[in-house]
Amino acid sequence: MYCIITSLFLSTQLLRSSSQTSNSEICSSNIYCRGELLNDVQMQKIYPDSKTFVDKKLLRSEEEILEAYRKLKIQNNETLNNDVLAQFIEENFVDDPLAEWLPPDFVDKPSIVNFVHDNKYRQWILELNKIWKVLARRMDEDVKTNPDRHSSIYLPNGFFIAGGRFAELYYWDTYWIIKGALLCDMVDTAKGIIENFICLVCRYGYVPNGNRIYYLLRSQPPLLSFMAKTYYTYTDDFDFIKENIKHLETELNFWLTNRTINVKKHGNVYTMAQYNPRTEEPRPESYYEDKILAMTLPNEDDKNKLYRHLRGAAESGWDFSSKHFDNGGKNTGGLIKTNPENFIYVELNSIIQATADFIGEMYERLGDGVKSKYYYDIGKRFLVGINALLWNPEEKIWLDYDLTTESSRNYFYPSNLAPLWTGSYDRRFKKYYGRMAFKYLVKHDIFNSDGTTKLICIPTSTVNTTQQWDYPNCWPPLQAMVIHGLGSSNYVLAQKGAINLARSWINTNYKGFVESGTMFEKYSALDVGTTGNGGEYEPQTGFGWTNGFVFELFWKWGSIFKSED
Repeated sequence: MYCIITSLFLSTQLLRSSSQTSNSEICSSNIYCRGELLNDVQMQKIYPDSKTFVDKKLLRSEEEILEAYRKLKIQNNETLNNDVLAQFIEENFVDDPLAEWLPPDFVDKPSIVNFVHDNKYRQWILELNKIWKVLARRMDEDVKTNPDRHSSIYLPNGFFIAGGRFAELYYWDTYWIIKGALLCDMVDTAKGIIENFICLVCRYGYVPNGNRIYYLLRSQPPLLSFMAKTYYTYTDDFDFIKENIKHLETELNFWLTNRTINVKKHGNVYTMAQYNPRTEEPRPESYYEDKILAMTLPNEDDKNKLYRHLRGAAESGWDFSSKHFDNGGKNTGGLIKTNPENFIYVELNSIIQATADFIGEMYERLGDGVKSKYYYDIGKRFLVGINALLWNPEEKIWLDYDLTTESSRNYFYPSNLAPLWTGSYDRRFKKYYGRMAFKYLVKHDIFNSDGTTKLICIPTSTVNTTQQWDYPNCWPPLQAMVIHGLGSSNYVLAQKGAINLARSWINTNYKGFVESGTMFEKYSALDVGTTGNGGEYEPQTGFGWTNGFVFELFWKWGSIFKSED
């Protein structure tokens, strides 16, 4: 029922986004996605944050606004000063906030509290639970009735925003949000959020980066099946899987069709996934930043290539990082060196492999042997590719692969351990992979040899580029990959290290909350309780995936965590 397309506008968007070419348009809007008005507003810096304008609501039709703007430009000899432009925006646009919403299954004292033995941490957990009410939102019905007046895409169910400037439903953030919501007893809310994503798959064939039209044609790490698996594991609601497995298939097949390339090595060909939205326009929500960066390039082809690369990096969720630099991850050249099309990333291929396995497993339970074998075989093929291209026998760890040099990229990223998290390795050798992962982290000064930690948290890289997905910033999803990966291994020191990392992460989150009254999007590996910095925008607070991951860690180890105050 939530898969019904409710408007001509969405039907048009579906036709536009169902197939991607090298020059696909982001969306059809000449205000939200491209055009003279967008360019003027963003390049004149009417708002400090480029996202502010494209999140506004139109007070009349796009055609009427554009016609009025053209007349205004003519009257002013094609040049508008900031005051005149700001006045035009005030007359034709308005802020478009989401409606506040209280999840009907919210409880003041969720059962997760029973897993927390430390009194101060227990009180903190109750405070974090209250943040769900701050982050809870639903779509205004006008988005459904008049979709062409909004950049928002309508969703039928309430959800949790990430926090700060991110006032919409984001894709990979929500995987950890859903885990937290389930542990806080909001089962129906978690189900409804997953149904929102399924609604997007029904409309577009994939999940966009967020529910904004300017995010179309760009996704994020595809964790929808992981969300469904989490919900199923928690509730044993197999009817939900039975009803929706075809939509999980649709999303996986989007990635297999639109985000894979064939890679040759030693006479063999491996199909591997990569981030590549194939659009050649500035990101509307970062329009000024993209255009200014592109001004250093000599021609339109190079500028368009840069825009495509920046969108690919944003699709990875790591916007931005030395991970995407085409100069070997060195701190030279900055964002202009971003080129994710040149790499095969460990975490994406691990996610695709595990997704195929899960869908195969669910079809096996449904009694569909043909489809079960089909998806199991896809999972096996990706497993072969991960082992052949991404496992580095010298470093004894998985590494991103450089398509130009046809070799491993020997740089530290927490995502190098993603296969341990997803189970994308030969399970007969679980202890071996756990031991190698632990030794890798010792080598890179994350652990001492006894499994105690050297740093507050795991930095995103060892390179300080001033980008936010680099040193010394620590991000919740990357902590989750490493902690859960190590914890699931059969190697004792790796398991001990996982607990110590979790304990240290909880401590820095707690200290930050005590001192600031909020949770951060990311943390510093250098100073306990402080936010990370760098990148295109100011540090954000809230924060959805940070909170969700904290609940998860307390569910797993709440009986042994003790506050240091």
